[in-house]
Amino acid sequence: MKKFVKLAVMAAIASACASASAGVVTFETFLPGIYTNGEQLVNDDQQITVRGQGGFDGALINGRDPSSCDLAVCPAGNSTNYYTALNDGGFSFSLLSGNTFGLSSIDFGFVLPIDMVLNFSVGKLMLMTNDGTTASRDFSLQNAGGDYTFTRWNFGNTFSQGAFSEVTFSACLYDGLGDCVNPAGNQAQFAVDNLAFVPEPGTVALVSLSLMGMLGARRRKSV
Repeated sequence: MKKFVKLAVMAAIASACASASAGVVTFETFLPGIYTNGEQLVNDDQQITVRGQGGFDGALINGRDPSSCDLAVCPAGNSTNYYTALNDGGFSFSLLSGNTFGLSSIDFGFVLPIDMVLNFSVGKLMLMTNDGTTASRDFSLQNAGGDYTFTRWNFGNTFSQGAFSEVTFSACLYDGLGDCVNPAGNQAQFAVDNLAFVPEPGTVALVSLSLMGMLGARRRKSV
């Protein structure tokens, strides 16, 4: 019986660590729609807050429906739901629980304005955390078919082992003079999907300590 209890607790610890070790924002629970500055998309503990100028700042796209992205040219090759930040806008990610988290990776791509000539040689996705840590990654250029596509950005230890309460994503475009700028005439637009994050290490530690305490109490009781 003791062996069974020990194995059960250890299995619970492993399960808790696995469930607390990663999360992914996929946007599959949301319906396609248009969003403006300050609006939020919430799924369980995950919270996306739209950032922009208070107009047409973002949209949820159904990659299975070509007409879902008829006001721009969205990145090719994604047949799932994804979020687009439009007209020089962006978005912030946080957890409703207030817990901190690290970042693992994100899929992103450039969204080409359909009704205007692009005045920039594309640009990059920018990341800023609540503590001022920044990073950026260039958008992939057009492929042989003339399409922009999604690229995976793996953030590395600086971000995966971090403890952030909020992170904000935006874009800038290269102006031909060596600068990456935003505002960019409402042309700094991007799409994102599969934002992978890691809950704060303390979450895993507390769960493990609690279950180990249960195991210890069980042992003392049986003595």
